[in-house]
Parts: sequence; structure tokens; C-alpha cells
Amino acid sequence: MAKPVRILFVTDLHGSRRAFLKFLNALKLYKADVGIIGGDLTGKVVVPVVKSNGIATAEFNGQVHTIDSDAKRQEVWKAIEDCGYYPVDLSEEEVAKLGTDLEYSTSLFHDATAERLKEWSRIAKERLAGIGIDVYVTGGNDDYLELDEVLAASESLIFAEDKVQMIGGTHEMISSGYTNITPWKCPRDITEDELYSKIDSMAQKVQNRESAIFNLHCPPIDTMLDRCTKLDTSFDPPKPIAGVDAAGGSTAVKKAIETYQPALSLHGHIHESRGVDRIGRTVCLNPGSEYSEGILRSVLVTMGEKKVDSFQFLSG
Repeated sequence: MAKPVRILFVTDLHGSRRAFLKFLNALKLYKADVGIIGGDLTGKVVVPVVKSNGIATAEFNGQVHTIDSDAKRQEVWKAIEDCGYYPVDLSEEEVAKLGTDLEYSTSLFHDATAERLKEWSRIAKERLAGIGIDVYVTGGNDDYLELDEVLAASESLIFAEDKVQMIGGTHEMISSGYTNITPWKCPRDITEDELYSKIDSMAQKVQNRESAIFNLHCPPIDTMLDRCTKLDTSFDPPKPIAGVDAAGGSTAVKKAIETYQPALSLHGHIHESRGVDRIGRTVCLNPGSEYSEGILRSVLVTMGEKKVDSFQFLSG
């Protein structure tokens, strides 16, 4: 009989350095065999650090922070990175250009997100050296496509997108960070038909579906994993409708799980829908996300030979 495999799954870190470091620590603390980061790796905004008359300032989370020493710079830099933002030294002229030159602002953001992932790769290589824990990662619908090249080049993070991979020597895993269409028009939003085709083409290559893992960023529709606030899409950007919820999951993902019945399916995307559900014999999990608070939401799964032996939601 194969040895049980302990998997630590997190998702939707959105650039939070603090959450990522907690994940690396948790891998060792909980004696995981495998780590999986399920998508949406990038943060939301660049925070300009602007120097004028010898004093630098940075504005984020509604506060202006004055940086007048190396110690203060380190403190502010860390605070920005921990909540998932990207501090960048800019001149006043460059800040003005952010609001008028879309190509410039896009390039600046892409460079910052790529460098953050390269940094995470370097840190993971240092901290996991000699431990023997494999860490698998995909993008999510928020992550622009060029980041795949950064992940594929990593020496410490295993790029899992659109692949069938053997996890822990016993479980085949398929992975995709793509989702159904959202009101946000994200880089990896595709139609339900396209999403099902993508998942189905991987699933057909799985030899032992009974013990398989589906690592799919988007949760299945109409489950405990996809409840979110309904959005009014007549506004740009869309506005939440207070007190009204909706199903944000995918019909394609649900159909794939119903059809192939893997042992386990791992999801994210809907941060507030932390929980568990079942579709037939498949255990479906979403650990949720509170990345902006620097909190790591995760789930520790123990996989038996053909089924989920146990799971535990963790937070810290």
C-alpha cells in the first residue's frame, strides 16, 4: 500500500510577501510532502515611492508615509509588500506619466510582478533546500500570460499549468488557472466551452482517475465554494450589490468533476467562499484568502491511495 501524501494547498496570495513566507514555513511545520499554490499570484497595484527635496513619501491604504531614514524605508517597503502591493521608486515626472501613458504603466506593473515572482522563487530555493518538498504553482485569471515564462524558468517552483503531473509518486494532478468569464475581463477569462475543452483534454490523459487531483483555480458553480457578492455590471468597474449574493463558479469545472470524479479537487478564485463540498465521490476544497491582511488561509490534505483520508483548514 502506498504511503499517504500530505498536501498543503494555498491560493490567491495576490503578491503578499508575508503570506508567501508563511506558506514556506507552514510546509515544514506541518510536515507536508507537497505544496500547491493555486493561482492569482500577482497583486493589484504599484505604489510609487516619490522623492522630493530629499524626503521620500509613499501613499497606500489611505495613509501617506514619510520615509526619512533607511530604517523607515525598510519598514514602509515591508508593509507595502506584505499586503501584496509593489513599491517602486519613481520621480514626480514618472508618477505623472502613470496616469497618462497606459503602455508605460502596464510595463511598470508587469516588471514589478515578474520580479516579485523571481524573488519568491529565490527564497523558496533557499528555504526548501535539501528538504525534498515539491511546490507546484499555476497562474490564475488575474495573472497576465507572460508570467508563465517566469514560472517555467523557476528552479524551485514547478510550473503546473495545462499538465498532468505525478504528485507524491501516486496521484496524477491536472492544473489550470483559467476561469469562466468574469466582469473584470481578466487575462485568463475564457468561455465555459473553452474552459471545459482545456480541462477535458488534460483529464483524458489521466491514467488513474479514481486517485486523481484536479487543481483548478475556478470552483464549480452552485457549491459551497463559489458564493460571492453579486455585482452591478452597469458600472465600470462593477459595483457590489450589498446583501445580494451570487454563484461565481464555473459550469465547465462542475461538469468535468461530475464526469471524471477525481478523488480531490482544489479551488480558489472566490476568496470569501472558504469551505468544502462534495460532487459525487470528489472532495472539493477552497481554503479562501485574506492575503491583504497578511493572513495565510490554507488546507492540509492527507491523500490515501484512492481517496482523501482527511483534511484540515488552517489559518495564521
